[in-house]
Amino acid sequence: MFRIPARLRGGATALAALILVAIAASGCGAIPFTGQPASGYVYGSAQPLRVAIIDTSGPEWTATLQTAMQRYSDAAGGKLVFQPTPEGANIVVTVRTYRDSAAPQLKGYDFPKGAGGFATIYDAQGLACNYPPSTLPLNCSGEITTTEIWLNEAIPAGADIEARRVRLILHELGHAMGLTRHAPDLDIATLAQRYGWTTQQ
Repeated sequence: MFRIPARLRGGATALAALILVAIAASGCGAIPFTGQPASGYVYGSAQPLRVAIIDTSGPEWTATLQTAMQRYSDAAGGKLVFQPTPEGANIVVTVRTYRDSAAPQLKGYDFPKGAGGFATIYDAQGLACNYPPSTLPLNCSGEITTTEIWLNEAIPAGADIEARRVRLILHELGHAMGLTRHAPDLDIATLAQRYGWTTQQ
């Protein structure tokens, strides 16, 4: 999850630097699971992980979302397939926008006011899979079924806004697929460990 400190909301460069330092210092990891890592996905399967992206974010985010999905697909070397409909998907991700002044109702999560974006993850029983830095317990099987990516409409403007939006979505997509503390961009190696992929590009 990216945080937008109030004193930096107008300073895009300082914000980007702060985000990179915070994430780099946090280490990497993934949500543990007791059976399957995602709905209907067998650990170590030769089948690709199928992720449905239901985009309700609006036109200002659509191109950025497509760019981030393509980067993940390219880096995963056929192990990851994004699709526009939930039929046959292992994970269904709904992408939404919000404002801090109109906080969304989150089942099983504390609203992270001031974040640039965040993800909520649920298992096959609908239980929230909390992950650091949340202080709430994990409380789920780890079999990821549905997730939501929430994108803050109040991202500070600047010449690099598109690059920052791509980085934000890459990061939140990682959470939606089960990564906890992870790199700000792609983290295919940790995804490969979580899903039992034997090779990755």
